[in-house]
Amino acid sequence: MSASGVLLGFLNVALTCAIIIFIALVIVWVLRWMGVAIDGQVYKWGQIIVGLLCLIVIVGWLLSLLGGGPGYAPHFLGRW
Repeated sequence: MSASGVLLGFLNVALTCAIIIFIALVIVWVLRWMGVAIDGQVYKWGQIIVGLLCLIVIVGWLLSLLGGGPGYAPHFLGRW
């Protein structure tokens, strides 16, 4: 994989994480604008879910760098 491919993949990961975070912020903003109080526990779990979604995107990109992909094991793990 070339350096430009890695850079484009990283930019795609960054864009995807930015979109996930932006949507979460818009949801929180709309709820607060409508006067809905968000419980602290719900807000905390929302942050955990957003963090996990971003982590899934990052790990998927890292596995693709190692030769894997969605539904495939990386090449260094061999055949199952």
